[in-house]
Amino acid sequence: MEILLLIGVILGILLLASLIFRKRSSLDELEKDIQGLRERIIVVTSSNLPDREIKGALGNVTGISETAASTDRGFRKAEKEALADIMRQGIQMGANAIIDLKMTTGSYEQQGSQWMVSKVVYYGTAVRV
Repeated sequence: MEILLLIGVILGILLLASLIFRKRSSLDELEKDIQGLRERIIVVTSSNLPDREIKGALGNVTGISETAASTDRGFRKAEKEALADIMRQGIQMGANAIIDLKMTTGSYEQQGSQWMVSKVVYYGTAVRV
């Protein structure tokens, strides 16, 4: 009986460690993805780009996180997901820049829980420079 309890505790610790490690690698993967996207598209919070002329606006773009964050680490992951999403959308539209980038969050209570969670949303304008 004691051996089964010990095995259960060890398996629980291993499962917890694997979940923590998976989240870290996920953040690292998102950061690498964003770095690759930055080589293809410029993202700024201003309405213009220094030393560059905007040739045309292609339209509004919005990036929404898949993660509903309830922790600081979850929020950082959600922020990176939304940023990568808006960059991909801009590239798909043929943009090489996104201007007027803004971030907002929507907080809500997760169904059946008392935890507040947030989704991260980025929005801006896709342009050609």
